[in-house]
Amino acid sequence: MNVVELRRKRIINFVYFSIVIGLSYLFFKYCFWAVSPFIIAFFIATLVQKPTNLITKKLPIKRSLVSIFFVLILFFALGGVISLIGIKLVDSIKGIFAFVSAKLADFPSLVENVKNWTLGTVHILPDRFEASAAETITEWFDTIRDKSAGEVASTIVDSTSGDGGFSFSAFATPLSGIWNTVKGIPSFFVAIVVAVLSSCFMAADYDWLINFIKKQVPEKNRHKLSVSKRVVFTSLGNLVRSYALIICITGTEVFVGLNVLSMLGIYTSGNILTIAVVIAIFDILPVLGTGTFMIPWAVYSLITGQVSLAIGLFVIYAIIYVVRQVIEPKIVGGTVGLPSFLTLMGMYIGSQLFGFIGIFLLPILMIIVKLLNDEGVIHLWTPSDPDEEKEIKKPFAFLRKNKKG
Repeated sequence: MNVVELRRKRIINFVYFSIVIGLSYLFFKYCFWAVSPFIIAFFIATLVQKPTNLITKKLPIKRSLVSIFFVLILFFALGGVISLIGIKLVDSIKGIFAFVSAKLADFPSLVENVKNWTLGTVHILPDRFEASAAETITEWFDTIRDKSAGEVASTIVDSTSGDGGFSFSAFATPLSGIWNTVKGIPSFFVAIVVAVLSSCFMAADYDWLINFIKKQVPEKNRHKLSVSKRVVFTSLGNLVRSYALIICITGTEVFVGLNVLSMLGIYTSGNILTIAVVIAIFDILPVLGTGTFMIPWAVYSLITGQVSLAIGLFVIYAIIYVVRQVIEPKIVGGTVGLPSFLTLMGMYIGSQLFGFIGIFLLPILMIIVKLLNDEGVIHLWTPSDPDEEKEIKKPFAFLRKNKKG
């Protein structure tokens, strides 16, 4: 292949993938929510096929009736679990807001503590700079001490959103996504009804549906279609179960840790179960995880003079981090993950393109693409060696490597 043909091939591939990416963006931006009940229905119909096959082989019952029965059982189970989680989540959010409100009520004391802590840190400066810095710090903190927390937040936003400053408009997309989700609750219930009915119909006619889809695909690509289905259902199902277990372990660690601090008289605020549930939910967030809640809380405790509590929180966070590094490769096993920087990139780009749901949607799509590429269904890049990748992902592997060196 000469240089001209190589360049032509690269240009064609670039145009092809640009069109695919553009069409994918338009689909997820404008069509995804319209067809999402039917996507969910197809997943549900596929999930109930194994128990349906098992029952129909042993009992002379019509296949469509068994499929519909399992679909309804699955939806009732999911509805019950989601309801329980939702009730607990609402209670947890109320408890957290009450906790934060209590802390903000003591805002002047917080400002005074921060001022004293800041003045203590400038003692390392030369005398001439120390006096000037101390005067500026004292004047600034005295100015905001008598303001409410809301007034201070408003002042900070106003001062940073002008020309040349950092704009908080980047947060508008995910926040507007949350608001649009709240406004769309009635249509959400309609979508649930459509998903339930569609699941029943698809489960009853599943064999016809699969045969119809296969006939639309060239015979040479039908194997890829089967592999894609297996990869999506098996790998992502294992990934969800694995991280659900990790979240439960994290919540248990926080619950036990805060109870230990409470027995020692270090932590006295209560709401231990609520906080453990909220932190475990934060663990769902890719990359950020429990540190999103634990680290700011520990820093706040340190600034307000609660040194023992700050140390205890840092110890709990360190235990959670170490335990996760040890158990995650064992629990997750052969399932696939993304490097942290790619996950963070996917979260940010997803939030900008698709709103709040994009924080989770785009990383999941990236995982699916990586799985399909690793299985050879698509060929976007050369996969890394599995043994080498496992060795790199082992916890503290870099320490062992340095030790050997």
